[in-house]
Amino acid sequence: MPAAYPPFAALGEAMRTAARSWQPADRSDRELLETLRALSELRHEIERLQALGVAEAARRSRTEFGSQGLARRDGHATATALVQHVTGASRREAETLLEVGRIAAAAEPNDADAADRVADPDAPVDAGAAASGAASAISPPWHAAIGHALARGELTVAVADALRSGIGPVDEPDGLLPGDDAPPAVDPTTGDASPAEPLAVRIARALPELVAACRNRTPDQARRAARALRDRLDPAGVDRRAEGQQRAQYWRMWTTPAGMIRGEFELEPVAGAEVKALFDRLSHPRRLDRRIRRRFGDPVHGERAYAEARLARERNAAEGLVQLLRAGASVNPGRLLGERRPSVHLVVNAASLERGRGSGALAGHSDRVPLARVAAELCEGYLPIRFDDGVVLDLGRDERLFSEAQKSAMAVRDGGCRDPECDRPPSWTEAHHIDHWRRDEGRTDLADGILLCRRDHLRYHNEGWEVRRTGGEYWLIPPPRVDPERRPRAMPSKTPADVLDPFAPD
Repeated sequence: MPAAYPPFAALGEAMRTAARSWQPADRSDRELLETLRALSELRHEIERLQALGVAEAARRSRTEFGSQGLARRDGHATATALVQHVTGASRREAETLLEVGRIAAAAEPNDADAADRVADPDAPVDAGAAASGAASAISPPWHAAIGHALARGELTVAVADALRSGIGPVDEPDGLLPGDDAPPAVDPTTGDASPAEPLAVRIARALPELVAACRNRTPDQARRAARALRDRLDPAGVDRRAEGQQRAQYWRMWTTPAGMIRGEFELEPVAGAEVKALFDRLSHPRRLDRRIRRRFGDPVHGERAYAEARLARERNAAEGLVQLLRAGASVNPGRLLGERRPSVHLVVNAASLERGRGSGALAGHSDRVPLARVAAELCEGYLPIRFDDGVVLDLGRDERLFSEAQKSAMAVRDGGCRDPECDRPPSWTEAHHIDHWRRDEGRTDLADGILLCRRDHLRYHNEGWEVRRTGGEYWLIPPPRVDPERRPRAMPSKTPADVLDPFAPD
């Protein structure tokens, strides 16, 4: 069998040799974490090289080559099947490697075949154009910045794929025919309509800054940031996506072999947020008896008690769902759900409403809401919350606890628990003084408070995590035992930046 070049096979054998002598249980905490980091870096580098190699294999398997294409000669109908066979990957993993590899290969087109590297190798091609061999000037594709960063090793395959999928298809709006005028773009620096410009050009111009910001983000964070960029540059796309979500709603039910009634549903974001608010209220940990709640740091009431408490919450939620359906619209919220009716925060910038351009957002949800839907919902009454450098509704040292009005403003500003790794909604959070009330003589001002879920709130206090504010930005400072250098970690809001400030960057 011919040797792989460069000698990756030898590197693989060296890895297998090292693995036989490495026992995780025998390592200290620091050694274990450092090894995991090193292995992750190695895996990311391997995936990057795989993606580049897979893209070249796909190019050699183009349909125009017929039976002489690489995939066909190796006995496979498509390039995807070839990649699955060679790498042992699932179809989804193979498609990801192919898509990301094509993006990297197309970042710097330098020959007549470069344009084909971003095309689907399994799709038919124009035989006349292929036969002519005439090369035309090819401008860099909209995703060139992602391809450059991946090729240089600045992005992992997972983050590059998250950016690609977060941006989504970059096509002209549905129903736009050749010769029609494209909808006016919105200049993010002024908020005014700018001359018609293709969406791909706008995204390509803004993408390098997004790529740089996502180098150290997780794939989920990168996908949300990419979606926010797309929504800011393509407001009409928010309306189209909302229409598609409306059409895709469903609710199904069936009987299981055990005689239970099981169901599933998918709802568009606004309706889904209302249902989720009810669920959050019905399943909130504080609805449980204190004796079965999980106690922080208690070795007796540990993971098993936590799992049992979770099952109890789910049973409570199921019973509450049945009660809600029975009672219907006449249900007494004070009897079933506690002191307050669950609410949904619909967030929109006043400037967007005045201009009639842009979109709104649901607090705690990543998708945007069309402006027309926002206007319709606001007809039922709303509570305006105005932000001015993050300083509103301040109480100073006059009050120990944050007011309900302040918590409402925090829910809009933070979009949920502010911990970078947490996705709990605003309804599960508590207000936390970033400067402790007693120790630091902290003030009960909106800018000096953030929302944290109960778990993270207790963790911050008990383990020595600190929060610092620079203007409107919040930073998490780990305790020395976690990071001796105590390097700040960004705590971005879950609410899109341009909803709070129409001129703010994503």
